[in-house]
Amino acid sequence: MTHISLKKYKQTKVSSAKEASPYQLVAMLFQELLGNIASAKGAIEQKNLARKGELISKAITIISVLEGSIDFEQGGEISNNLAALYVYCSEQLLEANLNNNAEILDDVIQILLPIKAGWDAIPADAQTAVSF
Repeated sequence: MTHISLKKYKQTKVSSAKEASPYQLVAMLFQELLGNIASAKGAIEQKNLARKGELISKAITIISVLEGSIDFEQGGEISNNLAALYVYCSEQLLEANLNNNAEILDDVIQILLPIKAGWDAIPADAQTAVSF
């Protein structure tokens, strides 16, 4: 499933995604995820509820792709914790969508930022070891 999800993402994005390494793809997913959530917050503030729903739906899809890319065999407890965080974030995004609650979106961003920062901090020589 992971390979299919990432391949699907690569097919729907600009050519830079087609040339991206697995490490770069995940970095791009995080960037898009956080952008969608921030834009959904703006849509709530502008009372553009249709756009908010689209953006949150895209964010949940990206979280599903990230969750599907977790290597539980190599990651052990960290993988389980990360998967639980992704599930929690998806549930919170649904809650924010149902209640038009921008504060919940801020909370989700605060959960995801350290995960993205950790990913971004992977040394260049270790990035090639990332595979799906």
